[in-house]
Amino acid sequence: MTTLTESNHAAEFLISECGPGFISREAVTLASGQNLAAGAVLGKLTKRQAAAPIPTIVGTGTGLMSALKFGPAVQVGSYVITLLATSATAAFSVVAPDGTVLPNGAVGTAYSSWHLSFLISNGGTMTTGDAYTVVVTAAGTPVLVGTGTGAVSGVSLGSLAQLGTYRVQLLATSATAEFEVIAPNGSKLKRGQVATAYTSDHVNFTLANAGTMTSGDYLNIIVATHTGQVKAWDPTAVDGTQDPYGVLYGAVNASSAATSGAAVVRLAEVDTNLLSWATTVTSAQKAVAIDLLRNRNIVAR
Repeated sequence: MTTLTESNHAAEFLISECGPGFISREAVTLASGQNLAAGAVLGKLTKRQAAAPIPTIVGTGTGLMSALKFGPAVQVGSYVITLLATSATAAFSVVAPDGTVLPNGAVGTAYSSWHLSFLISNGGTMTTGDAYTVVVTAAGTPVLVGTGTGAVSGVSLGSLAQLGTYRVQLLATSATAEFEVIAPNGSKLKRGQVATAYTSDHVNFTLANAGTMTSGDYLNIIVATHTGQVKAWDPTAVDGTQDPYGVLYGAVNASSAATSGAAVVRLAEVDTNLLSWATTVTSAQKAVAIDLLRNRNIVAR
């Protein structure tokens, strides 16, 4: 005789939610490759490692871009900066990868936004239509800026990685120079050394020696925003899914493509016994997640 196992029904885990209306719920998109049951505890993809070299101008002018860094809203893709006049102090437009039009800036004046910051210097005849394209590449490899040519390898994020730019700057001219690491919020992390693997709860990498590794040489490790899609909660992840986001309302099969669904993300009571977890999650980790869900006013009974 065949044994059939009934899976959780949509919202079966839900004891109560805030009403009337659906204030407890949000529409979500389950990331491709996931196939989750109702009651699955979710994490949200919020950050990923990226890199972006300093671009050169395309057009008539020869003005250089410098001091490029990225803020907490930085997106993966191409930022297009276009001159709006022919002038040594020309205004320029800035368009983000998702098409958002950011505030204008001007040649010769430091530009700053939640997405990116930089300075464009006057050079040659800065002409209407001249453009710079800043390409932010997910999982890209940072490039050392300065005299040295040391390659960067083994770049990864830690669980405490912050959105924005980690600046790694050499403090001496030496093949084994010490460097400092400054987090996006301005805090200084422990120092590291050229040719020695650097590890922390924020970023990890190795900077090799090559050329003349010179005091002041630097590289940027970018932590960019992610897709905002959801996956099964994973306490070992570093992409944001290590933080409990909510509970999947009904089963969603996104095995072959990202698929829409709904999740309970606030102001609710849920049945602990009807929550669903990845098979690798331990009992101790489940207890931590349940405690963290309280921060979202989701209480497990």
